[in-house]
Amino acid sequence: MEAASARMAARDRFSMMGDPGPSALQRYIQQACSPENYEPNLAMNLEISDLINSKKGNAPREAAIAIVNYINHRNPNVAILALVLLDICVKNCGYPFHLQISTKEFLNELVRRFPERPPIRPSKVQMKILEAIEEWRGTICQTSRYKEDLGFIRDMHRLLSYKGYVFPEVRVEDAAVLNPSDNLKSAEEMEEEEKAAQSAKLQELIRRGGPEDLQEANRLMKIMAGYDTRSKTDYRAKAAEEVGKVQQKARLLEERWKNSNLEM
Repeated sequence: MEAASARMAARDRFSMMGDPGPSALQRYIQQACSPENYEPNLAMNLEISDLINSKKGNAPREAAIAIVNYINHRNPNVAILALVLLDICVKNCGYPFHLQISTKEFLNELVRRFPERPPIRPSKVQMKILEAIEEWRGTICQTSRYKEDLGFIRDMHRLLSYKGYVFPEVRVEDAAVLNPSDNLKSAEEMEEEEKAAQSAKLQELIRRGGPEDLQEANRLMKIMAGYDTRSKTDYRAKAAEEVGKVQQKARLLEERWKNSNLEM
């Protein structure tokens, strides 16, 4: 959807050429998206998402780059396999992966094969891409704790809508996975999650390397190092707050149950 020069630049950045050889993660993704597969391999896809979560560091970006390349494959079956894998990763790899799918480079590559004007009958691949963007916009872009970092997804949604693309309706049960759950987390788990998110964001800011990015990276490093205590989260207080919310819901449900019994 960008100008030709921008597309070429994005493709250069997202190219695998020149690498010493595929990493283990890239090989797994290659297997999952092989044209020899007649259907998605759920076990393999989940293994890939687990590998991304365990490796951390550059793994989310590495995976996003590899997957979007397969989404643009000439073989539509390969593209569908890659889109299914993308969906699994989005729903299982959390903010570090969400940060990568919300970059301009990734989103421009994702819609690279979209014509300027919508076709009368979009292909199956195009429909699944539109469905994915619609799902992200209605879930992580609204309910994620880090939704402010996902603005380019909203921008791409607006751009496609402006060009006349119609987004398919997303099933509630599919989108529910990406919305916050009521599962309680300990203070330690909350702190670990926050550190992972900060680390992922810091790495992305440094990779971008713009003046504003580096300024934000410097601010974030101070927070991570403990020098800036103004933004420090009291995880024990937050955990207690979450417990209080669950208890409040339980009391409301109990009251409703009692009232329904009285009416009977």
